[in-house]
This record gives sequence, structure tokens and C-alpha cells, in this order.
Amino acid sequence: MEKPKRKSLSIEETFTYLTSLPEAEADLLRRYFTKDIEFLAQMGYAQSKILAKHLVGLGYMDPPIEQTDEERIAMWAKYGLPVSVPRGRSAFSDSMMLAEHDGVPYCVNENTHLLKDGSDAKIHRNIAYRQMMIDCYHNKIKSVYEHCVQLDRGPVWVLVGGGSQVQAFFGHDQGYFAILFLDDCNLPRDTQAQREKLARKCHILQPQGALNEQLLGQMKLPGVKVEFFGQAPSPMD
Repeated sequence: MEKPKRKSLSIEETFTYLTSLPEAEADLLRRYFTKDIEFLAQMGYAQSKILAKHLVGLGYMDPPIEQTDEERIAMWAKYGLPVSVPRGRSAFSDSMMLAEHDGVPYCVNENTHLLKDGSDAKIHRNIAYRQMMIDCYHNKIKSVYEHCVQLDRGPVWVLVGGGSQVQAFFGHDQGYFAILFLDDCNLPRDTQAQREKLARKCHILQPQGALNEQLLGQMKLPGVKVEFFGQAPSPMD
């Protein structure tokens, strides 16, 4: 797939583009070009999307590489993972796809890296981390998921993530609201005994933001310890 190329506008075309914008969107561009740092630091997701759209339209940015859900389904299938469109997918992760297991909506997201730079490393990592979650932590993840569903905040998903440490991101249509910090991806887990040893460990669940701290702070589940961001680590059982 050939990468889309940025436009090159003449002075007249640029003037026409700018004068046709709604006042609020023109003001957004003005604040960007005048480097209104305070405004830009507080800019929300919707505004950043509008800004990016106009920077592409003016030729200051390359157009984004886009992929349809049908194309994502076909892409993941080539790597042996059947996926579908998840319920409650947020605007922050609109390329996320569902790979459910035992009633838990495990989700994967490679952010179009394969199309952008030809690398399928993130696809392989998503598949490997999802399998590690299922093999070693599924019962724990399922118990947290079921607790979150009872909060009645709409469809909940569990996004596979992390770097060297595997992490499960619990979220809904407004984005993720808690992270379950699991173990290093290189820990041995080839045998049933090794997997059971990892499953028995206690893991930190960190709610994101004051509201979620309030909703999840009193959660009591086996093998899960709730800690808030910035809180000093406490001894783990």
C-alpha cells in the first residue's frame, strides 16, 4: 500500500482554505501557529483531531494511513488470530479489535504499524501477550472484568498492552480506566507449574483518575491489590 502524500497548496488556495473555516476552527489554527502553549497543553482529543485534519488539508502534515475494520480483520487473520469489532471502542483506540476468550473481551491494537513502516513486530507481541494473559492470568483478569461490568458504565473491554512488562488495560467508550500490571514477558511459562506460579502472584491494579479510584478503590479480589497512582508501594502478599 502506497503511503498517502501531503498536498502542496498555492497562496491563493491556502487563503481560500483558511477563509472557509468555521470561526472556532480558524481560531484553533491561529492558536497553533502563534504557539499558544497554555491552550495547546489543555487541548482535548476532539480539538487535536480537528487540528490534525486542517494541518493535512493545508499541506503541513502527511495524510494519516487509514485502515477499515474489514482490512483489520483480514490482516489479523493472516497471523492466525480471528478478530471482530469490539463493543465500546473509544475514539482514542479506533483501530482496536476484539479477540474474545471465555467471555472476556480481550482486545488487540497494532496502530497500523504494519502499513506505516512494514513492521509486524507489534502484531506478534499482541498475539503473544494475549496468549500469556490467557495461559497465566485469565481467571484473575476475568474477575476484574466482571467487577468492572457491574459498575454499569457500558461495555467494558480488556486491551492487551505493555512493553517488557505485560499489562491489561480495562476500558470503555471513554478510554481506559484501570491498568492491571502483570509480569515480565520473559518469565518462564512453558510448563503448567510455571504458569500456575505466575497465576498465584499478587498483581497491582491501578485506577486512572479520581473517579475511577473512588469506584475501584474498595475492590477486594484474590490476587489483586488496588493502588493509586503516586501511592508508595505496599508489601504484597
